[in-house]
Amino acid sequence: EGEYIAVLGHNGSGKSTLMKLINSMIAPKAGKITLGYNIKIGYYDQEHQGLDGSNTVIDELWNCFPDKTQTEIRSVLAGFQFTSEDVFKTIDVLSGGEKARLTFAKLMLEKSDLLILDEPTNHLDAPSREVLENALSEYDGTVLCVSHDRYFVKKLATRIFEMRTDGCFDFAGDYEAFVEYKNK
Repeated sequence: EGEYIAVLGHNGSGKSTLMKLINSMIAPKAGKITLGYNIKIGYYDQEHQGLDGSNTVIDELWNCFPDKTQTEIRSVLAGFQFTSEDVFKTIDVLSGGEKARLTFAKLMLEKSDLLILDEPTNHLDAPSREVLENALSEYDGTVLCVSHDRYFVKKLATRIFEMRTDGCFDFAGDYEAFVEYKNK
């Protein structure tokens, strides 16, 4: 079973840059990034760049996972609060929260070993956050997540990376233990 690693730090401390380096979206200026053998990465960013605005919700998943039946696709979509006629909406009319939920549904179907999440709870309403928290609590891979949402981090994190001006502090423990450690 994987870990849920929360990456914390002030704005501009390099959190999003770290995520992009690990996901090979940018090249390191020095050194190199080495992942484990055959690691499949799922990446979530706030822009939902992986969605085709002209697709319907159901077609977005079906196009990516043609081996799944309609029942399987609709079941996953229902788990992310897309039911009945919602599945026939085109992506370009969805709210930011709905696009986020659809992106998470795709990520869960991809069966990645490592999920990289950059501010996943931004633009989510409370029910959507709960859906995401439930999906992540059942995910058995490793999650690397940048978030300023302390409630979200407190609920899920098993390890903390704190980005500092002098490097990265690695704390093996949950958020409450991390805060307690910092206060000592």
